Parts: sequence; C-alpha cells; structure tokens
Amino acid sequence: MKKNGFTLAELLGVITILSIILLIAIPTIDRMLKEGKTDLYTSQIKSIEAAAKMWGTDHIGELPDINETKSITLSRLWHDGYMEEDTINPKTDEPFSGSLEIKITNHGTYYSYKVIE
Repeated sequence: MKKNGFTLAELLGVITILSIILLIAIPTIDRMLKEGKTDLYTSQIKSIEAAAKMWGTDHIGELPDINETKSITLSRLWHDGYMEEDTINPKTDEPFSGSLEIKITNHGTYYSYKVIE
C-alpha cells in the first residue's frame, strides 16, 4: 500500500523550522523599515535645505547680514515654487507643516541653512 502526504511529525517539523526563521527575520525586517524611514526623513530635510539655498540664491537682498540669522518657513518655499506642498514627512506619514522653520545664518564667508524641527 502506497502512502500519500506527510505525517504529523513532518508537518510539525516544517512549522517549527518556519517559526524559527520568522523569529529571526521579523525583527530584522522591522529594523530595516525603520532605518529606511529615517534615511528618507534625512533625505527630505536635505531637500528642504537645498530648496532654501536656491531661494537664498534668488533672494540675495533678503539674506541676513554677517553674524545674523533669518528664518523662512516651508510655506514660503512652497509659495515661491521651490518645494512641492505635498512633501511627506516619513516619520508621521503626513505632509510637512508649512510652519516648518528654516534658519539661514550668515557666517561671513558662507551661509548655513538648517531646518528647525
């Protein structure tokens, strides 16, 4: 007589092995997803700072004097066409607030642009 199928012991063995693989894989996948969101957030912040630099290049007269700081908002960058309004914050999965502040500081020989969270 020929047997078809698997025995209960074989099925339990496969389920146990798959469970062990999942116990190892799930935390790794979760960590990778969190790191991806963090990397995307950093990239979005750099994009906002780059847009502020472009704004500064086009609005030289509005930049701060030496050793002074000026703030502009993300909504200003949207309004002037340097950023798209639907830029998503990966940490919250919602669009960045228009009140997000970008500080521009004149260091004498260069300007620094920093997003204030």
